[in-house]
Amino acid sequence: MHILQVTPYFPPTWAFGGIPRIVDGLSRALVEKGHSVTVLTTDAFDESQRCGLANDRDHHGVRVLTVRNRSNRVAYRHQLFLPVGVQEALDTLGSTVDVMHLHGHRHLLNNEAVRWAASYAVPYVLTANGTLLRHERKVGVKWVWDRFVSGHVPKGAAKLIAVSSADVARHRSAGIDAGRVERIPNGLDLGEFEALPETGAFRARLGLHEGPVVTYLGRVSPRKGVEHLVRAFAGEELGDAQLVIAGNDMGAMGTAKAEPHGSNVHFAGLVEGDDRLRLLSDTDVLVYPSADEVFGLVPFEGLLCGAPVVVADDCGCGELIAEAGAGLLVRYGDIEGIRSRIRTLLEDREAAQAMVGRGRRYVREQLGFSTIADRHLAVYREVAR
Repeated sequence: MHILQVTPYFPPTWAFGGIPRIVDGLSRALVEKGHSVTVLTTDAFDESQRCGLANDRDHHGVRVLTVRNRSNRVAYRHQLFLPVGVQEALDTLGSTVDVMHLHGHRHLLNNEAVRWAASYAVPYVLTANGTLLRHERKVGVKWVWDRFVSGHVPKGAAKLIAVSSADVARHRSAGIDAGRVERIPNGLDLGEFEALPETGAFRARLGLHEGPVVTYLGRVSPRKGVEHLVRAFAGEELGDAQLVIAGNDMGAMGTAKAEPHGSNVHFAGLVEGDDRLRLLSDTDVLVYPSADEVFGLVPFEGLLCGAPVVVADDCGCGELIAEAGAGLLVRYGDIEGIRSRIRTLLEDREAAQAMVGRGRRYVREQLGFSTIADRHLAVYREVAR
């Protein structure tokens, strides 16, 4: 089977969140199972840089077609991708594609790919990954966009993939028929966590003292609740614990930094590659205080690195953390709740490590990319021409 994956960002682009990691892992797992995979993406890297790689390249057996994006600043600041040359790039595939998989919603790369797919009668599936409903920012603009630009994209999908039960409910709210929705969680590259780095390297890099390290890792956008976590560290109620905020600014870093904080709060910026694993390996408690999050990879990555987790109950990964008994849940925005749960995990290390053990077993049994790829293949085979 020849599968076309469509995503506006792909490795080595990490500044836009977890979708590049998800598409990369899924694509490689599909290749390992004997299938042909092509990825269509743009050259967006971050706000000011382009990825600078060949327009047609091999990536671990995956063919990657990269088209130029007119303005990376506009893409980064407003999630408005303006791709150039999409039809020409896709025409090199001819009629070989059996099924197309779109990742994310409301970007013009999807529109161009859907137009191409129609000309070749290629069916497609859509994983919106939390972008199906209009929320967080620019709700009015998103309404106009859905009305006049891309509202036809979900309607034309043969199947829509929801990544959690919360996401299934969102699809229902969007008027999607239940028979068109499949629940498949996002996957993780388990091999990445087999040989973890020695502890202490990231702690030394930031000049942290020997006290416990509490970490937030991810994009810093308005719904992530980072300011609530910073506020939980105000005063001395968490003793010598120190907080590391690691992530790129998607419009909320100023709010987080404006919260009163002392020398026990550190803003590390975007952390990529092996540094991400070094940070997670040095973490004593990982906190993911987000709202309206349909999944969230970071808590599961933290568990694989040995970090117990506190997760907001208003996110899709919270339901899986609860199902696995792998962490503590907290109500979004509950400052004292965040503080008390951090304290619980720091004080009862035996219980914390038991949660980590359960979480690791759950991830390895349920969320490895090989397992997740098999579930996607079942959907692809159902809709393929």
